[in-house]
Amino acid sequence: MSTLISNRDKVTYREIADHYNSNKLLFGIKYFKNWILELLASNIPVPSWRAKLHRMRGVNVGKNVYIGYDVVFDRLHPELITVGDYAEIGDRCILSAHSRGSLTTRQAYPRSMAPIIIGRGVSVNPGCIITQGVKIGENSIIGIGSVVSRDISPNSLALGYPAKVIKKLDCVGELQT
Repeated sequence: MSTLISNRDKVTYREIADHYNSNKLLFGIKYFKNWILELLASNIPVPSWRAKLHRMRGVNVGKNVYIGYDVVFDRLHPELITVGDYAEIGDRCILSAHSRGSLTTRQAYPRSMAPIIIGRGVSVNPGCIITQGVKIGENSIIGIGSVVSRDISPNSLALGYPAKVIKKLDCVGELQT
C-alpha cells in the first residue's frame, strides 16, 4: 500500500517548517491559507483585490500596484518579495525567492533563499521569470517572456534570456538614444 504523502514531501515540509522554527501543524495551516489566497488572487477579476490577496499571503506589495492573472509569487517564502508602489506585474509571471536541489542533489545544491525587490514604477511584462536575489531598479521595463537572473539598474529596458539591459530610459520614461 502506497503512502499518502511521499518521502520528498515529508523532507521538504520538515525543512521549511524547521527554517521558520515553526510547529509543523501551524506551518501547515499557514501554507494551506496561503495556497487558498493564491488560488483566489490568480483568478479574481479586480486587480486591486489581487494585490490585497497577495499582501494577505505575505508579499510586500506597495500602493497602486497592478498584478495580472496567474502570477506566482514564491509559495514558500512570499515575505521575501517586495513590489514597489506603481509597479505592474503582467499575467503569468513567476517570482521565485528560493531554489534547491532534488533529494539526491541536496548536498551539492542546498536550499537557498534571497529577496526579490521590484522597484517603484517597474513594469514586468507577461510571462517573465524573476529569480532569487534580484533587484529591479525603479522605472525599469522588463520585456515579455524575459528571465531576470541578475540585478537591473533603474530606468532600464531589459529583455531576453537572461535579461540584459538594451536601452536606458530617461526620468520621464522616454527612450534615450
